[in-house]
Amino acid sequence: MNFQTSPPYSPVSQPLIWLAEYENGEFFSEYDPETKEEHGFSDIERDKLVRFGQIGLGHRFYYEVSNGNFKIDGKMIELVYKHDDQEYALTGQQQPYRNLISYKDMEFTFNPNGEAGNGTSLIVQYNFGYKAELQIGPIHFHFQILYKIPTDSRPAYFYVKLVSDITLDGELVIKRNGVVEDTVNAPLSKNKGGEINWILQ
Repeated sequence: MNFQTSPPYSPVSQPLIWLAEYENGEFFSEYDPETKEEHGFSDIERDKLVRFGQIGLGHRFYYEVSNGNFKIDGKMIELVYKHDDQEYALTGQQQPYRNLISYKDMEFTFNPNGEAGNGTSLIVQYNFGYKAELQIGPIHFHFQILYKIPTDSRPAYFYVKLVSDITLDGELVIKRNGVVEDTVNAPLSKNKGGEINWILQ
């Protein structure tokens, strides 16, 4: 089972589950497809990881650990920071992007006048991605990117946080399948984080 061949559906009632694919072809998922046993996120063997993401509801969302590029239902997403005529590839660096992130946003609803234990929990958003430190030429970047998947009718989107050790008056360039999809004005002050939310159409 891997991201290319696995059925893009959750084996349990939870609509999306995380999936870790290893270099030897094996996988480790949030829920075992046979036994339905739940696995711990902290038990993922990061040194063996080649892909990480989410499957479910007919979708495959993941990123390549070797270069940080995302694959969203077959669409490859790359990010570049451009300052003047210089481009700094945030994804595609020849280093492993192993500092993975995965969590769920939850809401708890209850009637304060009702009986004890009358509340219900609901997953309202799935989030996965990574953070990385990148030395690109003379600039040191702290880079975090998450793909956020709401469970209501809102579209999924990317959250990007970027910190530079120098002030830059640049823009974030987002490519889909190698072609520039969007360019977002993104000036950075030295050692201060800039954040962007971007919807993948």
